[in-house]
Parts: sequence; structure tokens; C-alpha cells
Amino acid sequence: MSGFISELKRRNVIRVAGLYLVGAWLLTQVAGTLLPVFGAPDWAVRSVVILLALGFVPALVVAWVYELTPDGLQRDSSVARAESIAPQTAQRLNRMIILFLLLGFGYLAVDKFVLAPGRAVATQAPAAQVVAASGEASIAVLPFVNMSNDPEQEYFSDGLSEEVLNLLAQIRELKVIGRTSSFAFKGRNEDLRTIGESLGVAYLLEGSVRKAGDDLRITAQLIEVEGGSHLWSQTYDRKLENVFAIQSEIAASIAQALKINLVDAGQAAPVAQAAASLPAYDRFLQARRLMHGRTRGGIEAARILLDEALVLDPDYAPALAAQAQVMMLLRSGGAAYGDLPLDEALAMAQPLLDRALALDPQLAEAHAVQGLIFLQQEDAVRGEAALGRALALNPNQADALHWQAGMLGNAGRVREELATRQRLAEFDPLNVANLFSLNLALRSSGNTAEAEATTARLLAAFPDNPQGFGAQTFDLLSAGRLAEAQVPAARALALKATWGPQVSAVVQYTLGEFEQALSIEGAPRLIPLLGLGRLDEAVAEARKLSDAAPDDRGAAVDLLRTLSWAGRHDEVLALYRERWGDLAAVDAYFRATEMAPVEAIATAQRAQGPAPALAGTLAHWRKRLDFLREQGADNGGFLMTEARYFALAGQPAQALTAITQAIDRGVRNPLLAREPAFADLQGDPAFQTQVTRMTGLINIDRAKLGLAPLP
Repeated sequence: MSGFISELKRRNVIRVAGLYLVGAWLLTQVAGTLLPVFGAPDWAVRSVVILLALGFVPALVVAWVYELTPDGLQRDSSVARAESIAPQTAQRLNRMIILFLLLGFGYLAVDKFVLAPGRAVATQAPAAQVVAASGEASIAVLPFVNMSNDPEQEYFSDGLSEEVLNLLAQIRELKVIGRTSSFAFKGRNEDLRTIGESLGVAYLLEGSVRKAGDDLRITAQLIEVEGGSHLWSQTYDRKLENVFAIQSEIAASIAQALKINLVDAGQAAPVAQAAASLPAYDRFLQARRLMHGRTRGGIEAARILLDEALVLDPDYAPALAAQAQVMMLLRSGGAAYGDLPLDEALAMAQPLLDRALALDPQLAEAHAVQGLIFLQQEDAVRGEAALGRALALNPNQADALHWQAGMLGNAGRVREELATRQRLAEFDPLNVANLFSLNLALRSSGNTAEAEATTARLLAAFPDNPQGFGAQTFDLLSAGRLAEAQVPAARALALKATWGPQVSAVVQYTLGEFEQALSIEGAPRLIPLLGLGRLDEAVAEARKLSDAAPDDRGAAVDLLRTLSWAGRHDEVLALYRERWGDLAAVDAYFRATEMAPVEAIATAQRAQGPAPALAGTLAHWRKRLDFLREQGADNGGFLMTEARYFALAGQPAQALTAITQAIDRGVRNPLLAREPAFADLQGDPAFQTQVTRMTGLINIDRAKLGLAPLP
């Protein structure tokens, strides 16, 4: 063996191998840098590597068989040892290896400290080959600037930006910031690095659109946030009819630039769905922009535009899905913007959606709206499946996640709702509605510090949005800081939030200022009336509201609660039998987190004396409480609900423990002593101690506001 190695050294095979490897490495580095600059495709660099690898063994064979002599290459066996110049060749090879190593180290130094910081790719150059490091595969698409002479064309540049965003969002390996957050910086001349840091992304895509008749000029550039360098840029001079191809091309170029795999194995790359009619597409973009504004007037205008688009192109699936969503947004009730009866809205929306899904079964937006329809039909199983399908097609579909989170919250699945809202906050960090709901979910699970941090983010990003002040009000109320809560509540009211009067009233009656709460225009009147002892008036008001909206869950809850507080327990049970008949029907009608109906029923049954019906109601209630606790419910309000259960179940010690803990967690209720569920505890000194303690804590805050103490 040693003889073979000695022969390898004599014939300079080992030195040739070293020189070949060092030279091949250097050549590969240079090729990887220069070939893309001259427009060479990716396979060109790979071909260089493959050719060099294939040449390694033949180079060693040549070094073994032949020797370099003054007369050229000759077979080693034909060269006499006395005439061999192998030692001199060995020295030359050593010097060449050293030279190549020095060149390699020099190249690395120049690339790292000179070229990399300022490297940019000129317009029309191919995508820069930037490998996205772990955790850096994230991008925000900023709204493209409208460079057209007509400022009314801004909807087109916004629409193009959103279309590219939606295509990129289908790439699973890429975190794409949602439209709400990306468009929050529209018209704000802020540093790109600041924007990127605010959105938590490694890359930004910005651009401009100039539209003149049928001519389009679209520029787009990809920017690395940390270094501020331009990694890729492109200008597209095309006809309007090519707009869909441009969208797909931009998305593919970004994926290539970031070295992101476009899709899972076996799936096609995301491609923009073309409309058969460009005027139809134009109206679709205008309508979608109006829908994002979430005003009744805007949504009604969007409906007209989508009608026109579908006349021009009846088979344009995105417009069909958008029109179905418009119908659901124009329904009456909470979280909606119109007065269409639900049945009428559903009857118009479902055929549109059926057609959209028949034309394009892979349209994530259509599956998301289908999920919303199922949820409105109280079909949570099919609703969850449809929303899951939408998210499987587009993991960054914001509407689907928002509706899914709402469904989970209504079902009492607190942990899942929280995880879903946190996921939405990751790729849409400036989504106001989600941040507000995330704050609520965090408080429901007892994460008060995180809830307050979410409020701080909301207020910092949107200092003039009432949602932040609403969240701050409830943060302070939950912590028992009633006097401080007045400030953000007043701010929300001044900003004319639709729910501002309700929030202000909550602060006032928590302080025991029932007359003040009653004087707030547009605020609920029932609890202030109960606090003032005007029971008959409260019952009449509750019946009026329930009769006016017989399908409104909130009105039904208020009626049951008001009858219970007024001591009209027979009427509570009569209403229960008439409208629902059993507890299963109560559960099916009300949300899982809504305990007031079961509490009112149990209180009424308790007032009639121990009976099998009460035992059944309490067992049912206990299961619901255990489910919510297992799901993560853990705050002062939940503890107080458990206290009511224990009191009605004849477990006063447990009830008092829960009341004490609830007060410790910040619960303040000036009507604690009068709560119907605690009627059996009225003669218990320990209960009266907690009532006195509660009143004293409220009076501390009243004193801060210059109010007289409660008796």
C-alpha cells in the first residue's frame, strides 16, 4: 500500500487532484456570480458544476498515465527515471495550488465586503439568486403607485398589487403579509426599512403602474429590508390584455429570486385567473376596493359594479364569489352592513357561489365565503370544513382565518380561537379587527399582559382608531381600574364609534352611576334601569326589544336576564318552555360561551324549590363550564359565572371562594348583593364581607373621580 501511495506522489496524481478541486471550486463561485448577470438560466450554473465533477476522474487518470516532459505529454512508462522532470512539475503544481487558494480567498473577501452590500440587479435583468435563510421567507406587497394621468385609475394599481399578493400567498413556503397590513402604509412616505420592520418581513415588493388606454407600463422591484438593497427589478411594457400574464410572471420571478419552491410536488404554479372581458375585470377591481372599505354605501356600490361585470363575463369565478360575499355583507344583524333578511341574502348568495365553485373548484375565496354561509346557517361542521378547504388552498386567506376564529370563539374553543388569531396576526399584523378580537381572546384566557400588549400595538399603529380605545377600556375594566377606564371610553365615544355609547355605559354602571349610564344616547338601558330599581320599566323595555327582533340572540338573553332580575321566575320558565323546550335546544340557539340563559333557568327553578328539573339543569351547566375551562377560559368573569353555579347548586363555600378570586382578578359589580343567583347567600356573613369589599374597591375609584361613595 505504501508503495502505491509513493507512486501516486511520484506521478503527481495527488497534487493534480488538489489543483483540480481548488480550481473547480473557484470556477464554480465565479460562474455562480457572473452567469446570471448575463441572463444565463439556472441550468447553466448547474451544468458547469456537473461538467467539472465529471472531469475529475479523467484528470486523475491522465496524471497517472502521462507525464509532462519538455517534449509534451508522454506515457509515464516510456520516460526514463533519469530524464523525468516530475520533481520540477511537482513544485509548479504546488505554486499553482497556492495561487488558486489566494485567488479564492480574495474573491470571497471582495464578494462579502464590497459587492454584497451594494449589489443590485438592473431593470430587465433576471432574478437575483438570493437564497432565503430560515425564517426570512417573508414578504409584504406594498400598494403599487398609480402613475396614470387619471387619479381615478388608482383602483387599478391597488387591484394589481392585491392580485400579485394573492398569487404569492399561495406559495406555502412564503409568509405573505395580508392586504390590510400592507395597505396600511399607502400614501405614507415612510422609510422602507421602517415599513419592513413594522410588518416583520425580510423583503418588500413595491412598484408603479401607468395605464394609458390599452397600454400598460408596470415596474416592480424586490427589496431586502435589512440591507435596503434592490435584489430584483423589472419593467413590463405590455398591452392591457396581458395583465393576467404579468401578474403570474411577477409572482414567479419573486419566487425564483427568493429560491422558494412554488408549490407542493404535483401541483401547478399559481396563475392569475383571466377574465374573458377586460371591462369586467376592471369593474371587479373597483368593486373589490369598495368592499375593503366595509361601509354600507361602498358595498352597495360594489354590488352594482359586480352585476355589470357578470353581465360582461358571466363565467368570471372571482366576481361570482365576490358578489356572493357582498350579499352576505348586506344582510341584517351584527357584523353586517345592510338590512337584507338572512334568508333572502342566503337565497341570492348560494347560487352565485355554486357557479363560482363549479367554474373554479380551487378558488380559495369562494370556499371561504361558502364557510361564512354555512356558519350563518348554524352549520358549524360544514362551515369549519369549507373554511379549512379555503386555507388549504391559500394558507394566508385572511377572511377565512377571521371567520374561522369567530366560529371557534362562538363554540367556546378558546385555545383554538387564540391560536388562529395569533396566526392571522403573524401575516396581517395591522389588521385592526383581528387585533381587537385577539385582545378579547387573550383576556378570556387570562393572558392579561399579552392582551394589554396587543392593545398597545393597536394604539401605536392606529392612534385615531376607536378600536384601540375600546380594547383599552376593557383592559382597564377587567383589571378593576374603573376611574382610568373613563378616559379611553370617552375617546372612543368622541371618535363616533358605533359601539362607543355602549362602552361608555358599561364604565358608568360598573362605577354605580346608573343615572349617568341611562343618559348616554344610544346606550343600552336595561342594566341601568335594573340598578335604579325600575324593574317593571326594564321588563317592558326588554319585551319590546325582543318582539322587534324575535331572531336576535342578544335580545333573547336580555329578556331572560331582565325577567330573572325582576324576580319573575314563572315568566322565565314559561319563555323557556315556549321558545326552546329543553336545554339541548337552548344550546343549539345560543353560543357556547353564553351562560346567562342557563343561569336564568336554573335561578327560576331554584326559586320554585329543589326539583329534578333543577338537578338536570345544574348537571348540564356543569358540563358546559367544564368544557370552557378545559378549552382555556380563565378570567374574572368566568370565575364569577362559576360562583353563580356553585350558589345555585347549594355549595356556598365554593361560591364564596370563586367570588373572592373573581374580585382579586379585577371583577367589579355594584349590584353583587342583588344578583338573583346569590339569593341564598344573602344571610351569609362571608358573602356580605365580599359585598362590602367589592363596594369599597369601587368607592376607591369613585373617589378618584370626585364621586360620593356608594352605601
